This record gives sequence, C-alpha cells and structure tokens, in this order.
Amino acid sequence: MNDAASALVIDLAREFIAFLNSHSPGWIKGYYRFRAEEGRHGANASYTTASDVLLIGAVRASALYATMNEMAAALLRALERETGVFLLTVDAGAQYDIQFDWDDLDRWRITKLDGGTGLPVGA
Repeated sequence: MNDAASALVIDLAREFIAFLNSHSPGWIKGYYRFRAEEGRHGANASYTTASDVLLIGAVRASALYATMNEMAAALLRALERETGVFLLTVDAGAQYDIQFDWDDLDRWRITKLDGGTGLPVGA
C-alpha cells in the first residue's frame, strides 16, 4: 500500500471511530463496508454493543456516509482500482483493520434481512 492510501485508511478509521464515540456510547466494534463498481459506489455500516448489533442508517448518518464514501473512493483511486470492496473494522480501543477483495463484490455483506445478524458475513 502506498503512502497516500495508508493515510486515507488512517483518516477513514479516525472518522468512523469519532462518529461512533459521539453517536453511540457503549459501542465495542464497528464495521464499515464500501463497494465500488463501474461508475457507482456505496457503503453500509454497523456496530456492536454489549448486547446488540445495530445498523447505521443512511438517513440518520448521512454526513458520515458522505465523508466516508468520499474518502473511500479516494482510497480506491490511490490504489489504482475502480472496482472492489473493502471492510474497515474498528474497536473502542482505537484499533483498526482493513481488508480488500477485488473480485467478490458481495463479500462481507452487512444486513439484517433474510436472517442476517448485522455483522459482516464471513468476517
């Protein structure tokens, strides 16, 4: 990963952690999934507490998604990729991890539909 991409990953983690700290007291772990393909992109996110997994709604957190999606698109450009998916995982101790998949755009889906838990599938 180049220096520009590394800096963007750190910025993404900081932004997500700051959001969770200010909007979700008691959060333990957060997940932000970004997917890009042929001229479009989008994201969804969730977080855990001691007793639940909660989705971060696009309406409630529109400013978060606008900022994060802009940085995420810049990250893919810095990596010279147009298509791919990544999963950013953060915790309340300010630790973070990012995983990329350039082939399986359905990887790490975050949903509570059809029996989903709200956690990234397969993470």
